[in-house]
Amino acid sequence: MTATSIVAVAAVIGVFRGFYTSLDMLLGASSVLLPSLWLALSLTSARSALSPIWFGLARYSLAAVCFGALFAWRPESEPLAVITGTILALLLPPALAA
Repeated sequence: MTATSIVAVAAVIGVFRGFYTSLDMLLGASSVLLPSLWLALSLTSARSALSPIWFGLARYSLAAVCFGALFAWRPESEPLAVITGTILALLLPPALAA
């Protein structure tokens, strides 16, 4: 549900601002959602007995690596579009759950 909402918002923005802006939004959202997905899968496995502090540290470190890889892979990315995608990925799930 969240991914389709983010794709829909990115598609609407892409109509007005262009394909690369919507791509930057999707890549920014995935930079946050992929480490969150890893964390969710890790918490349901046998490794979940590890300290939550380490999981949090690993999640945010993976997000930082994803952002670094994004801007290394696409240095022409629009930072505002990437941040907008990140904000959508962080705010849409609680908003849709409420």
